Amino acid sequence: MMRVSNFFRLKYGQKLFLLAMLPLICAVTAISIIVTNQSKLLAETEIKALEIELIEAKKAELKNYVTLARNAFFSIYGRAKPDDQQAKLRVTQILAAMIYGDDGFYFVYDYDGNNIVSPRQTELINKNWSGQIDPNGVPITDELIRIARSGAGYHYYIWPKPSSGKPAEMVTYVTGMQSWRWALGTGVFIDDILRTVATTRADLEKRISHVFIQISLITFFALFLVFLSGFFITVRERRLANTKQKALIGRIVGTQEEERGRVARELHDSISQILVGVRYALDVTSRRILNGDKKAADTLNIGIDSLTGAIQEVRRISRDLRPSILDDLGLSPAIKTLVDEFSQRTGIMTDFSSTVFRNRLDDDSKIALYRIAQEALTNIERHSSASHISVSLKGTRRGGVMEIEDNGQGFKKSRPGATAGLGLRNMQERIEQLGGQFKIKSNRNGTKISAQIPLTHILSLNPNLEALK
Repeated sequence: MMRVSNFFRLKYGQKLFLLAMLPLICAVTAISIIVTNQSKLLAETEIKALEIELIEAKKAELKNYVTLARNAFFSIYGRAKPDDQQAKLRVTQILAAMIYGDDGFYFVYDYDGNNIVSPRQTELINKNWSGQIDPNGVPITDELIRIARSGAGYHYYIWPKPSSGKPAEMVTYVTGMQSWRWALGTGVFIDDILRTVATTRADLEKRISHVFIQISLITFFALFLVFLSGFFITVRERRLANTKQKALIGRIVGTQEEERGRVARELHDSISQILVGVRYALDVTSRRILNGDKKAADTLNIGIDSLTGAIQEVRRISRDLRPSILDDLGLSPAIKTLVDEFSQRTGIMTDFSSTVFRNRLDDDSKIALYRIAQEALTNIERHSSASHISVSLKGTRRGGVMEIEDNGQGFKKSRPGATAGLGLRNMQERIEQLGGQFKIKSNRNGTKISAQIPLTHILSLNPNLEALK
């Protein structure tokens, strides 16, 4: 539980790094297991093929040995009768003398199970071995006789080695001498083959273990490199994020101070001066009333008119800060009012067109588009020298779009890497915050601003989102 709780206390970057490493570790582990299993399977297949190949070579050699032995006494066996004891004696002498290597010999059993020839283990001669089995329960004599009766074949069983007396696995080839009812054969011990196969298997397993260790080391090294690169990237991104955050905070503070300064200037230049005029008019009216001057009403009317102007100015400043029409009637009427006031104030001809949104834009989108329109009209008034502007507000299948175009002198685009103006940057950041697109096209024939709000910020009148037309 402590380990799980410690994981949830990790920072977001650390959690992201661990979650990114987990698939890599799982993939490498799976690859290592697959490679190891496939290597073992391939090695086992090759070892089995080697074992079969070596045993087949031994079996072919045994068959050749038996053929040579038959050729050695073929002339005797071919002319002898089934009960020719003299011929049988000569054949047994020949076979008893045919020994090879440390453990090679020929053996003969009659079909009743009696041993006739066993030159390296003479204690077996003239005894009946029917029913004989090896330590694993494999029948020996009876199976050899059965194979000989059927013609010829091979048989595997455990047998004591003449040179050491220790039991070892043996493969024999036996053939039948049917007229004499003899089973003639010879065998070879394959413990050397089994040792070779075991050695080969151990060597391959060792190599596979080395490969697995190498894969583990490479994986560890790769994870270490990923950790280092992730660490340096995280440090770099954190520094960039801190720099951007400081710049953003600076812009926010600058925007706040600029807005405060604008409101202060408007209060000083308009409201304050108007209120001073009202105070002066009231003061003059007061003195005239005390002196019985009949013109006191005139100065009082002037003060009332000035106070009315102050009230209108307060309403204008309040509308600039947060127009109530935006909440009451929606975006289109608010921007139309803004455009009409701009035209009356500047004398610039304006065109306004709009699709009826029925207040379907959410609050963030309405505020963003309204502020962009405010900023754009302010820039046009101050810098464009335009004589005509057009503002359009419409809905498309991709969302809400506002376009503002003028026929002014335009402006030069910032060179790559340069910082855009604060007003344009604020417009772009407002749209990007909503996941929309902000585009500016400007040349000496005019400027066009396009702000698109994504469809996700359009409020549906029905439970399901309706497509804009």
